[in-house]
Amino acid sequence: MKKVLSILLSIVLVLSSVAVLTSQAFAATGDTIGQYDFTISNPYETIDWDTWKAYKGATHVHTVRSDGDIELNDMIEKYYSLGYQALALTDHGTVNYSWTKDQKRLSIFGYQYFKHGNVDELTEERYKQITTGSDRGGDGMTEVPLGIELNGSSTAKCHVNSYYADCGHGDLELDSKWPEDAVKKSQAAGGICHINHVGEWTEGRHDINTYNEEFVKKFASIFLNYSACIGMELVNTKDNRTHNDRYLYDETLKLTAPQGRNIWGFCEDDAHDFGDVENNAQYFIMPKNTQANIRTSMENGTFFACSKTSKNDWELGDGFEAQGPFPMVSRVNVDNETNQISINPYNAHTVKIVADGNVIGEKSVANDNDTITFDLNDYEDQINSYVRIYILGKGGICYVQPFLVTKTEYAKCTVQFNIPYTDTTLSLKDEQGNVVEPINSENYFRVSAGKYTYTVTKSGYETKVGTINITQATVDAGLQIKVDVELIKNSGPLSFTKQNDLVYGFNILEDITEPVNQSIGLKNGTRFDIEDVSKAKTGDEIKIVDEKTGNVVKTYTVVVFGDVNGDGIYDGCDATLISLIMNGMLTPSPAMRLAADCNHDNVINADDLAIIEQAGLLLSTVSQNESIQTSAIFDEYSSIISQDITTEEEPKSDEKSDIKNEEKSTSIFKKLYEELVSFFKYMFGIL
Repeated sequence: MKKVLSILLSIVLVLSSVAVLTSQAFAATGDTIGQYDFTISNPYETIDWDTWKAYKGATHVHTVRSDGDIELNDMIEKYYSLGYQALALTDHGTVNYSWTKDQKRLSIFGYQYFKHGNVDELTEERYKQITTGSDRGGDGMTEVPLGIELNGSSTAKCHVNSYYADCGHGDLELDSKWPEDAVKKSQAAGGICHINHVGEWTEGRHDINTYNEEFVKKFASIFLNYSACIGMELVNTKDNRTHNDRYLYDETLKLTAPQGRNIWGFCEDDAHDFGDVENNAQYFIMPKNTQANIRTSMENGTFFACSKTSKNDWELGDGFEAQGPFPMVSRVNVDNETNQISINPYNAHTVKIVADGNVIGEKSVANDNDTITFDLNDYEDQINSYVRIYILGKGGICYVQPFLVTKTEYAKCTVQFNIPYTDTTLSLKDEQGNVVEPINSENYFRVSAGKYTYTVTKSGYETKVGTINITQATVDAGLQIKVDVELIKNSGPLSFTKQNDLVYGFNILEDITEPVNQSIGLKNGTRFDIEDVSKAKTGDEIKIVDEKTGNVVKTYTVVVFGDVNGDGIYDGCDATLISLIMNGMLTPSPAMRLAADCNHDNVINADDLAIIEQAGLLLSTVSQNESIQTSAIFDEYSSIISQDITTEEEPKSDEKSDIKNEEKSTSIFKKLYEELVSFFKYMFGIL
């Protein structure tokens, strides 16, 4: 009974090993090998996604200090009640010096006294509550300091929002036609700024197909000349006044990105009344909600811009009505080795990637925080200097900041493996053990400089393992390397015992005919007969027959190591017979005894039983018919028991081939289960 338990334990261990091997086999990189390499600049690279948080902010808001319809304290309270965690008041020509201190209106906005009276600021007590979040679990709302909309009274709409700088207060710039002076003013004062509602400035204000190219050149010039100008609005309020903002954004990026200048996109409420509130938001990714961190996030682009109303047909569409929270992103990753950008969206159903203003790829989101990956090599002919991603959900749209890219032809060479055999498996790995995927089905690989190991397997042949060294000179020259692969058959010359005329050395997977023809020296006028030539089995008789008389000249008995019971496989039944022989409960025939000596040490003991438990039990899980010869697992473990007794060392298992087809894996486990049931029935039957 102890032996039975030992066998059963081996089964469990083997099944566990197969499960591990299978799960690893399907962990493919999915990397596309293209003609180009991309150096991808990731604006989110500095973020610690495991500890930093997303803080919801509004950075373009008006009150009765200028032309807004809502009192200052009421507007602040409104954003606070909606869960915002950062707020910038940006009244026209009016610097926000404080949410609490009395601040006189500019004379041009004196009419507001007749409608609203004096400005109602926050009390010091309420300011402290809001900024610390003492009444909502410590989740405070930070005041973004010194917000202002510059050129605030210009009828040309050439407005600029400035932050973190005391500049422009009272400068209405009524005659301004262009925002450069406002940008220059913010930069000189040490601030940061962005350009507002850009689509209004073009001749194609409401028509995406027409725009003034000169405006785009001027936009680009501002971004290239002034580092303080960090971006432009992608959506303003409800996207009613213009749908051209994203179009002009892409046109401007096409000019600045090749020169290494990125432009951050903002979605702004431009709130003047409560109806404008929470149509948009920025989500700043920061370690802590502070004024300094908000500025850093705005400068570095470590935020996402969200809107409920991006009305272009390829975004949300004109009739879209948002439901629920904005779609968002929990993680962004850039892999410059594989040229891949991955994001993890939530509250989303679709992710799109844009290059040069065109949507070049689209993927669906099945579950929150699923990893969505775009391999730039899949779109390499459509990508030039940048890509950007946006996410769609029931709650609206989320814009990921652009990724600048440098596109160069791959400094790689091509390796072709010439394998003059069918039904082979080829695996190529780099020095780190990473699998290199072929570029086509004909065993072509594109590789950089380094050392690579290839493994070629084929049923009935010895596994071929080799290395190739690719020099940088080879890569630089773009040469094609050709590797010819030759395989050696597992079956070699047969061996014979003198005293018992036993013949061994057969590969259990091969037709018995070929090794017999190779090894038995038939004289003219003789032939050999064998009942079953489909595969070797212990106990089969090979008869040398005189063709004239039909008399048997010589008889040999076949031995396949591990196949003790003569059924052509090694399985739990063979393990049981070895156990019986070990314990003196069975007297074997000479052929059985030799077959039971799996490690070829002339002793039948626990070592032989262990080999059968490791190899034979695995094989027993494979179908017992002729299709067994096509099983990858059978091929792999058949080599555990050597059919050559000239060595006393236990041969090593060949390097495992990757199992790349999930359906095959499922079939294997089904067969494992079926054979396990059969084995239990057999065990309890003989006990």
